[in-house]
Amino acid sequence: MLETKVDVKKTALLVIDVQNDLVKASEEPFNGVSKMAESKGMIGNIARVIAAAKKAGMPVIYIGHVHRGDNADVVPTITDFMLQGLVPPPRAAMIEGTAGAQFVDEIKPADGDHIIWKRRSNAFYNSDLELMLRSRGVDTVILTGAVTNGCVANTARGARERDLHVIILSDCIACMMPEDDDYFVKKVFPGAGRVRTAEEIVSVINEASR
Repeated sequence: MLETKVDVKKTALLVIDVQNDLVKASEEPFNGVSKMAESKGMIGNIARVIAAAKKAGMPVIYIGHVHRGDNADVVPTITDFMLQGLVPPPRAAMIEGTAGAQFVDEIKPADGDHIIWKRRSNAFYNSDLELMLRSRGVDTVILTGAVTNGCVANTARGARERDLHVIILSDCIACMMPEDDDYFVKKVFPGAGRVRTAEEIVSVINEASR
């Protein structure tokens, strides 16, 4: 494996959109995400990384995606998929203030954890994330969560545009289609940063914090 080094004092763990309506969905369009999350053991893997990060004194930042109940903050962008009828009808999900928008119980934020609520896929867009990282001297972010080819990928790009080093954990992310996940893990993310597993990064964090 390629060498991985981190400075725990300059690294933050981002937990992106690990919310009930997304990673525990039983209905379309997000049930594919929940199936992949379960098959990968994603939530348990993230929990182990969170525990290692907190033990090392590394900031853990929970990022959640929310919408208004009336969808006034949602713009149905015209795409070829939409024109071909491949986009399912919108379903009420991740509405701010509802149980479905909350982070799953297994990795629910504790008192003192950092939480950012966003309305677009790039977690840096119109949020305090960059300020939160810069004020703590962070130059490296570890990305986990959902979805691989959406919010995770766009946040990775946002991090690179801000000259941050990026590490994406392949068994701590999920999306709707296995082929999309595989493509981003093998073809896209290696060009944006370093692709590692939960086990690998936990070992790296533990070694760096000794």
